Amino acid sequence: MLTTRIYRIQHAVGHGGFHAGHIDVLASLPADFKVNSFHYVYDCGSESGEALKHALNSHRSTSNGRTDILFVSHLHSDHINGIERLQALAPVTTAVVPYLDIFDRLIFFLADMDSGSASSSAREYLANPVRWWLNRGTKNVIFIEADNGDTPRPIAPEEPDGPIDDGGRHSTMEHMEKTPRARLAPYLRKPRESAPSGLKIANEAQPLLNDEAILAGAGSFFQLQWRSESRSPWRDGDWILLPYVHPVEQIIRSHFQRAVRKALGLTRGHEISIARALLDHLTHPDKTETLLELYHEHFGRGHNALSMSLYSGPYCVHSDRNHQWRWSPGTYSAYSRERSVGWLGTGDSTLKQQKRRDPWLNHFTPYTSHVGVLTLPHHGSAHNYHDEILAFDGLAVALATTIERRNRVAGLRETLDAVQSKGIQTHIVDDQRGNTYQHWCERDMDE
Repeated sequence: MLTTRIYRIQHAVGHGGFHAGHIDVLASLPADFKVNSFHYVYDCGSESGEALKHALNSHRSTSNGRTDILFVSHLHSDHINGIERLQALAPVTTAVVPYLDIFDRLIFFLADMDSGSASSSAREYLANPVRWWLNRGTKNVIFIEADNGDTPRPIAPEEPDGPIDDGGRHSTMEHMEKTPRARLAPYLRKPRESAPSGLKIANEAQPLLNDEAILAGAGSFFQLQWRSESRSPWRDGDWILLPYVHPVEQIIRSHFQRAVRKALGLTRGHEISIARALLDHLTHPDKTETLLELYHEHFGRGHNALSMSLYSGPYCVHSDRNHQWRWSPGTYSAYSRERSVGWLGTGDSTLKQQKRRDPWLNHFTPYTSHVGVLTLPHHGSAHNYHDEILAFDGLAVALATTIERRNRVAGLRETLDAVQSKGIQTHIVDDQRGNTYQHWCERDMDE
């Protein structure tokens, strides 16, 4: 019998984001034989260098110095400024990030410049995000398209662990092996748009190769798979990692794009030529100020652009399957009686806006009985929160990642009071208190 054991932790990095997950597949014979393990991170940044250092060292020790997948919600510095240190301590094999064209990247860069947190690294990402990732040792980078309001949801199998036909493709050595195996398989949907230069179109039938940059459609995900021995077909395990990028604000964004093109003197031009013109503008203070004025005119200050949510939890949408996941010893005691084991992180998604909230809810509605923990958007800001984001039947805990005493987040107490009024526990992951949030769960995979 194989058992999947999941450990997840929201590290106490103060105002920032660092969520880590570890997936272990164990065999009962021999006792505690580890078939395989997978380690992922969702965002890696903080305004506190010391807190981030502690979290990175903790992740390194629990992940054996490797990170299989890094999910990045968005490009604000408090969510990404630890990535280079992560690459040194626990190198990333695959990065999954929202797809941003040159104008979307410019919005993030100007937001950081406006807040005084822009860097040469951010400027490099603006110019060429593919090169930025590959130069830092990432083997694959997957860019996920934003939802257009019509993203197909992953379809659950009739049974949680149904067999997958892999066409009988086994090497001679594989046929001789009798030990069980497990893998985290990507299901990458074809994107709506054609891929720009430097990106390949996702192909569901193609495995990931090293040094690839891929454009994938909304609704792509990763699924745990297993087989009892090399002769057996792969079977879908009841666990997925599902990223989701909410829709863009097309009207405002289009106006901004036209204004920037006019400022650059480019009515046409592909992304490479626009990037060159932008980098040239950003070397001149007066031209940079013009771009900042355009940013303020169209988006105001503190704009939260595209952000990617991440669901980590059971794949089946059947509400009666929760009982097959058990809370393991060591789970945060106040909430260990809850049965929903899914975790939904939201980054800085502007879920207060109905045009972004509705498709987000539609995408995650099938998992309503599985989401037990929700990370509140934008650290619990009242500008991003709406009561409707709590519409998950199994939701027990809502987290905010910030330093409460600094009043760093607008309307945090208002948000927490609103959540508690719905009978949902709140928890602030605050490095000043040194309180992480973590839990373990497990399931026998052939139940």
